[in-house]
Amino acid sequence: MSGRRARDDEVARWREHGWVLLEGLVPAEEIDAAAGDLYALFPTAQEYHADPEGETERRLGRPAPVDEFPWPAQGPGFRHDQHRWMGAFPFPGSGLLNRLVVHRSIVDFAVRALGSADVRLYQAQVSAKYTGITNYEQPMHTDRNHSWLPAVGQAPWWHVEGFLYLSDVGPTSAPTHLVSVLESAGRRTTVPLVMPDRDPALYAAEHGAAGVRGSYLAYRSDVFHRAVDLTEPGGARFLLNASYKLAGQDWVGYHTMQSRSTSPHWVAFVEGSTPAELALFGFPPPGHPIWNTSLLDATQRLYRGLDTTPWRSLLET
Repeated sequence: MSGRRARDDEVARWREHGWVLLEGLVPAEEIDAAAGDLYALFPTAQEYHADPEGETERRLGRPAPVDEFPWPAQGPGFRHDQHRWMGAFPFPGSGLLNRLVVHRSIVDFAVRALGSADVRLYQAQVSAKYTGITNYEQPMHTDRNHSWLPAVGQAPWWHVEGFLYLSDVGPTSAPTHLVSVLESAGRRTTVPLVMPDRDPALYAAEHGAAGVRGSYLAYRSDVFHRAVDLTEPGGARFLLNASYKLAGQDWVGYHTMQSRSTSPHWVAFVEGSTPAELALFGFPPPGHPIWNTSLLDATQRLYRGLDTTPWRSLLET
């Protein structure tokens, strides 16, 4: 994997303002190379808009109507159909989309932003939005549902929430809107959902995070943000969610990937990963006291293609 390293001023902006858009962090060629895996999960914009009902039924079946909170047809809301097209890690296909989750440029940023080399992945999924499915407009909010404890704006409570752009995201293709914590000072201790008629000044301070594919949007959990409507005619937007936290923060979480440990896609991912990459998922690194010869032998039977030399070499010493 290639890719650039986030600049020090970009890391500082995340710390000071609460969010930063890292333009072109991952090369567009690597994003394009993983497109085959992405479109195994989701239709392209052209495929979807040529036959919306057919593509939905072929790929998702015909789900029953969802009984949800009755959001008005206009205005912000958290509508079920905003998240109709989702896919959980590990993903099927060549494995190139899976490798983006642990891309070294993303991990390097998370390590430097959090101030520790010992970090864990706690969110990993892909999502797609298509023009016309629903009103994607949301109220301004913070992601309080990622932790049992509130964000207080200082380490060690910070965790990096991040989205890698798998398609170009322009002003009409639903760029996330965010407010700097400097501009929302004094509001972070109020209720987490702020509606337009309650705090119009907050909405006036928002900025859209438009960027080219390969850009990475990183923000803190105490940052006010919201989704906006996708208005691009015949448009679509594709994102890879890869979020990291400090190791040991058991109160922070979202996805439990152990539930998919029997997936052949996970097995293939493990067999193609380094010990450092596996440690991002909580896989015990070489030298961890849990390891002994019998456990390594049993692990080798699960992951036949995994080179266990790094683990075995430390057992011998």
